[in-house]
Amino acid sequence: MGCKLRDDTITAICTPAGTGAIGVIRVSGPESIYVVSSIFKSRTGQDISKKRRGMYLGCILEENNRVVDDVIVLVMKSPHSYTGEDVVEIHAHGNMLILRSIIELLLKKGVRVAGPGEFTKRAFLNGKMDLTQAEAVLDQITAKTKKSLELSRGILEGHLSKKIYDYSNSMKTILAWVEAIIDFPEEEIPVELWKQSLNQLQKTLGDMEQLLGTSERGKILREGVVVVIVGKPNVGKSSLFNALLQENRAIVSPYPGTTRDHLEEYISLRGLPVRLIDTAGLRESSEPVEKEGIERAWKAVENSYLILFVVDSTNLNKEDITLYESIKNNVDKSVLLVVNKTDLNEKPEIPQLFSDYAKAIVHTSAKTGLGLEELENKLVSILLGGHEISEDIVLSHEHQKNSLLRAKKCIENCINQRDLSVELIAFELREALHALGEITGETATEELLDIIFSSFCIGK
Repeated sequence: MGCKLRDDTITAICTPAGTGAIGVIRVSGPESIYVVSSIFKSRTGQDISKKRRGMYLGCILEENNRVVDDVIVLVMKSPHSYTGEDVVEIHAHGNMLILRSIIELLLKKGVRVAGPGEFTKRAFLNGKMDLTQAEAVLDQITAKTKKSLELSRGILEGHLSKKIYDYSNSMKTILAWVEAIIDFPEEEIPVELWKQSLNQLQKTLGDMEQLLGTSERGKILREGVVVVIVGKPNVGKSSLFNALLQENRAIVSPYPGTTRDHLEEYISLRGLPVRLIDTAGLRESSEPVEKEGIERAWKAVENSYLILFVVDSTNLNKEDITLYESIKNNVDKSVLLVVNKTDLNEKPEIPQLFSDYAKAIVHTSAKTGLGLEELENKLVSILLGGHEISEDIVLSHEHQKNSLLRAKKCIENCINQRDLSVELIAFELREALHALGEITGETATEELLDIIFSSFCIGK
């Protein structure tokens, strides 16, 4: 691993900006306890610089002994802290003026403001967690659904890293005897041993393929997907939007063109985080505000993962077909056809174009709730490619997928070595181990670590 641990002392506000009951400042590094002790006065007169750990009530003082705030200070000595370094947390009142005043006092003492994710980066570099667990910390913070939270929690507990280490240990065993044969070239390769190794490599390869198959679902669970509701005016898009949200978020009117701008909300569909967007009705318009709304609707379509194309069962006509053709010809997106208002017409005639190209067709009534459960089921099925979220372990980051693909390719090269060139087999196994090490962080470059931790918030 090419990343060096800095030995200076850092600080940051760990709680969100704004007003709250409590605001937390974290200080980590070799001088953290000494520095905080120089601006903190305990109510019982204790000197925290001489304490190994504990919680202390007192106040933060400016240089003129003026009280900044009454606080609680938590002292954690290395290695028994989040970062593995000496850490002090200052729990003050959640007013940003107070918190910034305390930060300024710390900066005057030579402490540096932490960069994004630097506390977690130090925890990783100090061996408190591996890279999969460090990334799971961010996923815990940003999880949008309970299922996302559960999966990130499992990775934080080491479920993914255990699987990666199992792959590595298996290959290290094979590499050990391959290198032994290289060192003693007069010895022939034991046929039975190579058969056992091939079986083990095949087993590892199959397991890797299953894990790689979770990457798209993992990405959806971590980042969510954009689902856009489109159609001509007055087909019930806003009513459907409200029905899926289970609240009256969008204005519903019998008059066409009510929605002038798009509305969006996050919803959880069977644990999937979905950003649902209700758009203006797509049609030709010269009215400036509606025209702008229609242009934004088309942009939403371009940026979506899946399109809910809504038609009115009582008024399905050539305008719907023309609009559908326009979408299919201009954007490469999956489309789910929603035949709405079926409480007014149960058996509308569906044009062949829709049957040929839509991923699924669902008949609904946003007014009565008919078909909404089926719509949700179809949505989830399309988003997950027909799979269920039954795994305890998923790949949720692109670099994990890319590294595992490289490791998989190396194993395939080993299996396909018909001439049993031990030097080449050893090379491929080392390359596979290096790729797996990028996932756990053992062989991660400083550039990769900088990219990963830069996505964290400051204070974590």
